[in-house]
Amino acid sequence: MTTESMQEHWEQLMTVAMLGTDRRNPPTPPGPLADLVADTARSSASERMLAQVAACTAVRRAGVVPGPVLDEIAMPDTDARPTCIPAAIERWHYITESWPILEDEWTLTLISNGWRIAPELLPAMLLRHRSDAIRRTRVMVGAGDAGRWLVGHLPDLEPRHSAVSVTPEALHSLPKLPIAPELAEMLDWPGAKVGTMLAQSIQTGSLGHSHKPMLVNLVARIHREALTNLVDVLTGIDPMATGHGLATVLVDLASTRQRMLSELMR
Repeated sequence: MTTESMQEHWEQLMTVAMLGTDRRNPPTPPGPLADLVADTARSSASERMLAQVAACTAVRRAGVVPGPVLDEIAMPDTDARPTCIPAAIERWHYITESWPILEDEWTLTLISNGWRIAPELLPAMLLRHRSDAIRRTRVMVGAGDAGRWLVGHLPDLEPRHSAVSVTPEALHSLPKLPIAPELAEMLDWPGAKVGTMLAQSIQTGSLGHSHKPMLVNLVARIHREALTNLVDVLTGIDPMATGHGLATVLVDLASTRQRMLSELMR
């Protein structure tokens, strides 16, 4: 049986399938295929049609030959740094969705503590920062050879910005956030004092929802040692208090940042 005759027969079967066996009988099978599907028990046209389709499908699949051998993709050079743990991967997804203000600290902490960005995060991070030279450079530092290898094979991950010079200070420093002077003073306070002052101010109403952007910036930059106490005292605010909703938001931010930093410790 030639390839052409099988192809022609298959096309005839497709025509019958579209028209329906009540309007057209299945074609006569060519060559050995006729013996393969010969069965007087199949009295209806639809049964004979299904038998031929099954047989033709098997023959067509058996005739498939492998394509030419492709060149082996060269793997990236070995990076001795361990990849960040699964909890840190999940945390990155959470902060980019809920608290993007923490992403810079996540990346810088990962790099400074000797971690490598997990391969499954690389496409998302490279796409996210295609137009941001500083953050993309941080991703490439955290990715190492794997980042260059991935971009080399997936042009869609190329940066949108032209090559720019990134200063070491910009690369390794957290961006400054706008914080009112009276709140900025807390950046240098002992941990317990920060939590107590914020809790009292929120409970008394001197700090309310209008101050939320500044308070978010403050919690994102206060000393790490202040986070535990801050979570404890804000969690203790009376649920019936006017500022309870604001306190709940700040607790989520503080606890997210605290867990983020703990997951990136070595």
